[in-house]
Amino acid sequence: MTEEVEKVYGALLVDTSIFDGNGLRLEKGLLGKLSQFKKSPIEYLLPDVIKNEVKSHLESKIKVSRAALEKSLNDAGDHLFFEGSELNDAKQVLIDSKEIEGLAESRVEKFIDFTGAFVLDSGDYVSVSELLAEYFANKPPFAETGKKKNEFPDAIVLMAVEAWADENDIDVLAVAKDGDWKNYCELSDRIDYQEDLSKGLSSFNRTNAPYALLANLEKALNEGTADTFLSSIEAGLESVFDGFTPDQKADSHLYWEPEGCHGWFIEFELLDTEFRIIDKDEDWVVLEALANIIVEAEGEFSLSVYDSIDRDHVYMGGITATAVEGFESEILITISGNLDGPVDELTVDEIEVVSPIETIDFGTIEPEYSEYD
Repeated sequence: MTEEVEKVYGALLVDTSIFDGNGLRLEKGLLGKLSQFKKSPIEYLLPDVIKNEVKSHLESKIKVSRAALEKSLNDAGDHLFFEGSELNDAKQVLIDSKEIEGLAESRVEKFIDFTGAFVLDSGDYVSVSELLAEYFANKPPFAETGKKKNEFPDAIVLMAVEAWADENDIDVLAVAKDGDWKNYCELSDRIDYQEDLSKGLSSFNRTNAPYALLANLEKALNEGTADTFLSSIEAGLESVFDGFTPDQKADSHLYWEPEGCHGWFIEFELLDTEFRIIDKDEDWVVLEALANIIVEAEGEFSLSVYDSIDRDHVYMGGITATAVEGFESEILITISGNLDGPVDELTVDEIEVVSPIETIDFGTIEPEYSEYD
C-alpha cells in the first residue's frame, strides 16, 4: 500500500466570500492570522479583483455603521447633545470625520502591508478572448444556466491565478465558500479547493509555523503582552553574563595594573520588534534580534608611581571600582514548543550574544585616601 504524500502548496488564495464570512475583520480572528505570510516563503495571493471587492464590501459596511452611529447620536441628542453641550464638538468629529471616508481603502492597504500580500494584476495573466472562450463553452466557474455574467469576477480571478501558478510552477490552495470555485478547482491541475479557512491555514503549519511565530511575537511585543517571553530572555542573559571577566580600561595620573574583574547582567531592551529566522525545524526555531544590553562590572586595580631615583615603581595601594556600561549586539534566541501557539507558552531554550562586550571602561581611578590621612 502506497503512503499518501501530503501535498505542498506554495501559495494561498482567499476568496471574498471568506472575508465576508469572517465579518471583514481584517485585523483579527482568522483573517488576522494571514499576517504569518508576510515573511513566509509561501505566497499569499490577493488578486486585484478580490482586493477591490473587499474594499467595496468594507465601504458598504462602514456606511451602514456610520448611519447607525448617527442615528444613535441623534436619539441621544436631548440628553447629550443639547444646545451648549460640551459634547457637541465630539459629535461633529464622529459624524464628519474625513478618516471615515477613506477608512476602507486605508484598512485594505494596511492589510496588504501586514500580510505581505502579492496583489496579482489579473490583466497580466488572462485576456478577454480567453475569458469569453470559457464563458461560451460553459466551463467552470461559468454555469450552464443562471446569470453567468455574475461569475465573470470569479473566472478572472481563477484563470489569472491558474496562469500565474503555471508560470511559477507553484500549487495553490484556494479557500472559498463557492460552488463555482469548487467546480473550477476540481478540473484544475494547479489549484485545490478548501472551504474552511482554519483548515486551509493548517495546511501550511509545517512550513509556516516559524513565520506564524514571528507574527505572533511582533504583535505581542507591540501590544505589550509578551512579558513572559521577555522575562525568559532576561533570565538567559543573566546566565550568559554571570561572572563574565571583561578586560579593564581606566584613566589615572598614576600607573595602574589590572588585578581582576568580574561582571553581571543588569537589563536589556530589544531595539527592534522584527526578528530574523536563522535556523528552524518543526518544533524549534532560532531567531536573531538586535538588543541594547546593560552590564555592571567590578574591577580591582593596583596603583603605583615611578620613582626616578630608584628607577622603580612605588606601590600606592589598590582600589576597587565599579562601572555600568551598555552595548548593542544581535542575540540569538532558540525557542521550542508550539510555534503557532500563544507566545507565553513558548520555551526559550538558549540565548547567545553574538558580539559580547569585551572591555569595561572604569573611567578615572584614584587612590582611596582615608579622612584621617
